[in-house]
Amino acid sequence: MGWTTRGDAAYIAPRDFLPDKLADDQTWKRFICKGEALVEVMKASEDEAAKVMNLPHAQSEWSGDLKGEYLTGSLVELHKTDSDAAELKTWAYTEAYASYLNCDLKGYWAVESACNALGLDTRAKAMGGANICYNFNHWDANKKDENGNIVPKARQTYQVNNKEYRATGAEMQIAINPAGGVVFMQYVTSPATAAQNVWNKKPSIDELPALRHLSDIMWGAWNRDNEDISKIKYFWASVGNTRTKTLIARALKEAGKVLEKWPGTTLDMEEDGTLAILGSENGACWGWFLAQHKKELGSKVIETVVIFKNDRDKDPDPDLIFYVGDAPAQ
Repeated sequence: MGWTTRGDAAYIAPRDFLPDKLADDQTWKRFICKGEALVEVMKASEDEAAKVMNLPHAQSEWSGDLKGEYLTGSLVELHKTDSDAAELKTWAYTEAYASYLNCDLKGYWAVESACNALGLDTRAKAMGGANICYNFNHWDANKKDENGNIVPKARQTYQVNNKEYRATGAEMQIAINPAGGVVFMQYVTSPATAAQNVWNKKPSIDELPALRHLSDIMWGAWNRDNEDISKIKYFWASVGNTRTKTLIARALKEAGKVLEKWPGTTLDMEEDGTLAILGSENGACWGWFLAQHKKELGSKVIETVVIFKNDRDKDPDPDLIFYVGDAPAQ
C-alpha cells in the first residue's frame, strides 16, 4: 500500500462497528506484516531503521513545528519563527477555526472514564483545560476567483518551485494535550485519500504535496506550543475507518472479547491482533511518528493497545489508545 502504511484514513464510513464483520485472512495477514515491520523500525537504532526502510536515513525531513508548511499568505509571516524559517515552503495547507467543543472530551467525545483513569484533562485549553485543537485543510475554503466567486476545492491549485499542484481537499482535525502526553486523531482524511475522492482518480506520488503523510502532520501538531516534546505517552484514535473496524472486530474475537466501555480490552504487542491494528490506517502513522523522530524522542515503541467504546450507550464505534514506552535496550 506504500504511503498508506503511514496513516491513511481511507474507507471512512458512518459509525457502523459490527462485531461479526471480520477482516478476511488476506487482509488480516497483510496488516499483521505491516505491524511487524513497524515494530522492527521502532525498536531499531537510527541507522538500522534506515536500512530496514531502504532510505539514506530514518529521520523525517519534517522535524519542526511546520507552521510555515501548514499556512499560506499573511499567516506564514505571522507564525514565522527562527526554528522553522528554513522550512517555510508552503504546501497550501490552511488552518481553519477549531471549536473548543472538538477538545471537549467529556461532553462532545464522551470519553471521561478513560481520561479519568489516565489522569487526563477533559477540557479544551479555551475553557481552562489542557487540550489544544487544530484543524488543518489541504484546500482554502475562502479562496475566490477574479470575479469574487468561491473556488471549489476540485479546481484549486498552488505552486511550489515553479510546479503547479492541485489541492487535495484533505481535512485533519487533531487535538494535543502536551501536559498529558497525548496526541488525538479525531477526524482525518489524508491528502492521497482526499485527492482520490476530489479528483475522481488515484493520484500519483508526484501529484501530492511533499508534506502528505499523517505521521508528519501529527508530529507538526505535537511539536507546536509544546515545551517537552519527549513526553509522549499515548496516541489516541477515534476510529471511523471501515477496514480498521474489521481488524478490531477480528482482534477482539480472537481474544475472546467484545467491544466494551472503559477499561475495554488491552492487547500486548505479542498478539496478532495488536500487530494488525498497529499496521492499520488508524495505527501505522503512530509507528512512523516514533520511528522517524528518534533524534527528538529517543527510541520509543508502542507497548500495548487498548480497545474500548465511549461512555454513551448508543455509539458503538471503537476508540484506540496506543501506549508508548522506551524501546528495549539493544
